[in-house]
Amino acid sequence: MNFEQPVWLPHLNGTIVSEALGHELCAYVVALEGWRRGLTLNWYTKDAETFQKMETWHVDAPGKLFSLTSKEKTHYFFRTRGDKVSNEAVRIGADKEKTKKLLAEAGVSVPDGSRFSDDARDEEVIDYASAIGFPVVLKPTEGSFGKGVITNIQNKKELRKALKKVPHSNVLVERFISGEEYRLYVVGQKVVGAIHRIPANVAGDGQTSIEALIDRKNKQRQYNPRLISCPIQMDDEVIDFVHAKGYKLESIPKEGDRIFLREKSNISLGGDPVDVTDDLHPAVKQTAVHAVDAVPGLYHGGVDLIIDKNKPPEHAATIIELNPTAQIGSLLYPLKGHARDIPAAIIDEYFPETKGNEKEKTSFYFGFDRVLEPLKNKSSTRTTVFPVQSRNVYAKKYTVSGQVQGVHYHRELREQALAAPLHGFINNLDNGNIEVVVAGTSQDLVDTFKETLLRATDDVQVTDVCAENWVHPVKIGFDIQADPNKITDEISKIEQEKAVMKKEKEKAERKYLQYQQSRSWKLTLPLRKALNYMKRQS
Repeated sequence: MNFEQPVWLPHLNGTIVSEALGHELCAYVVALEGWRRGLTLNWYTKDAETFQKMETWHVDAPGKLFSLTSKEKTHYFFRTRGDKVSNEAVRIGADKEKTKKLLAEAGVSVPDGSRFSDDARDEEVIDYASAIGFPVVLKPTEGSFGKGVITNIQNKKELRKALKKVPHSNVLVERFISGEEYRLYVVGQKVVGAIHRIPANVAGDGQTSIEALIDRKNKQRQYNPRLISCPIQMDDEVIDFVHAKGYKLESIPKEGDRIFLREKSNISLGGDPVDVTDDLHPAVKQTAVHAVDAVPGLYHGGVDLIIDKNKPPEHAATIIELNPTAQIGSLLYPLKGHARDIPAAIIDEYFPETKGNEKEKTSFYFGFDRVLEPLKNKSSTRTTVFPVQSRNVYAKKYTVSGQVQGVHYHRELREQALAAPLHGFINNLDNGNIEVVVAGTSQDLVDTFKETLLRATDDVQVTDVCAENWVHPVKIGFDIQADPNKITDEISKIEQEKAVMKKEKEKAERKYLQYQQSRSWKLTLPLRKALNYMKRQS
């Protein structure tokens, strides 16, 4: 859909999370929020003893398990879920039938439905669906991301076809709820973010095929830190859905025509997240809060619900799923509307003493790859990211003009910055100049770094240095962000020069050896000994 430009959180822009895209995104943003508040951060491998008792999954690669420590306490996290959430709450959230039972007992609206095991006959399932009324939904009792879910089954024939795709073992048949799907995130009796999940779709322009429109939209999604890992897959489900609407992938929709590609609205399946936090009726939000309250030990998590706008707000929402380990990327990076600071709300819940003091938060951030390296190479099972001691950060951007894009110069600047210590980066500009951003807790060190920039060498000619304040977050350490091709060329040039020098040295050594072995060298030996004797006597 054609959305207006969304508003994302400046302290979690795309550059900051660029090393934590995909499944590591959620853990990184929560850990970063705690670390920025002065908490000590530790990352762990799956073998860490502390996490053996916590419900986790897909943790072979590091980057999902971490702890945050204040002077008084430590809390442990798996992605967005902290240790306040009990294992039993996690297991209930994973079992859709148990979830429905608890919610129904608490008076929260859920779809009518029943569970069927692998010994159930097709006719039993079909008879039940007929009894509650079509359309229905067929889904596994466990799982997430919409996997194995078949929605809006209209009749017995479609249900028979669906049953061939989904095994009877642990499946639910539910009444299909008409309406639009939403994901809300609840923390501490409050909805802190909500998105409308719009099923995967493309907009026709009268010239481009559906297949090409999907490719174009997938390229656009790569600029979104959450959606980059959620492209629209042209699988059998999409092909069948498009065919049912009278199209083929080669069809060219008219300009302005909206072509939906799936029934399911999951973001992981190509859906579009649109922020609606300020638009939802309070009664709908309260339904989500009641749902979380209904599960013992579930202090925060995602709530998926369907809203029937033809009903009064108090009865409009039906809960379809609870997720104690919910993805929050779509709430941070919506396609429309404002990002919601879910990481801040989670840290507020676990470390309330750090709440609300924005001035005390550092504007630094840490590089994810560098921090996880000891865990990835298995040199350690835990790595610590100590907090920045001073919250006051001063930063400037220096634009340096002249002949200043040499690798030697950049390396020297990096060494000087790290020794200071200062953090930041060097970036080559197309006009031959460079940008140098430096940040630190000492304003004097930041200001006087200009003198370091002005120190010319044989291969550097600095003609001007312009300074301006830098108000954006800065990564810990000091990076050289030059064009990789230019760096490669420079390094190649240096290596060639070193090779030439080595050859010249070897040539000189051979000549010297030849001279030592020559007749004239031997004939002058007595004279050289006499001269050396005279030097010692004088």
